[in-house]
Amino acid sequence: FLGRPAYVFTIEDERGVVYADDGAVVGAVDEPLARAVAADWVGQSASAAVFDGLMRLPHVDQWTVGGPEYRYWPLYKFSWPNGENVYVSSTTGEVMQHTTPGGRIGAYLGAVPHWLYFTPLRRDGALWQRVVLWSSGIGLVATLLGLAIGLWMYSPRRRYRTSDGRPTSIPYTGQKRWHTIFGLFFGVCVCTWG
Repeated sequence: FLGRPAYVFTIEDERGVVYADDGAVVGAVDEPLARAVAADWVGQSASAAVFDGLMRLPHVDQWTVGGPEYRYWPLYKFSWPNGENVYVSSTTGEVMQHTTPGGRIGAYLGAVPHWLYFTPLRRDGALWQRVVLWSSGIGLVATLLGLAIGLWMYSPRRRYRTSDGRPTSIPYTGQKRWHTIFGLFFGVCVCTWG
């Protein structure tokens, strides 16, 4: 902890940090201490950090929603000119979240839309759960419908003919043929996943 060995103790819902070298308890975590921890984490100057405020539940942002447990809140948030953000627990002084511009862009292109992890939606856990269940249900129905159509069109006896007269199991050529093949394969994977 700030270059010193430390123990983190958890007793029921309470956490505390004790320096291992002299047994001193890390007391209240104020803004200057949190700033020093954040600066140490990113290896940048503490004076370059912008204090973005003390985030309190239920006010969360994209990078803390569904994140640190309530016992770590409120969180001090600091930003650096290079776009790095650090969130420090006001109860233990531990870094709870660290984001970079590249990591945030990657999340917006990957995990956030994949998990429907948009902040306004995630703030309401019950609503988010309903949206995820209904959208996955709609996706499953669409996949089953696609499989049914693909299997209905598939001919094990190869009753279809290619343009040069050869028998084939799939009545399509080109991209439609590949769509059917991949659709049948991945449709089975999607319906049996889990």
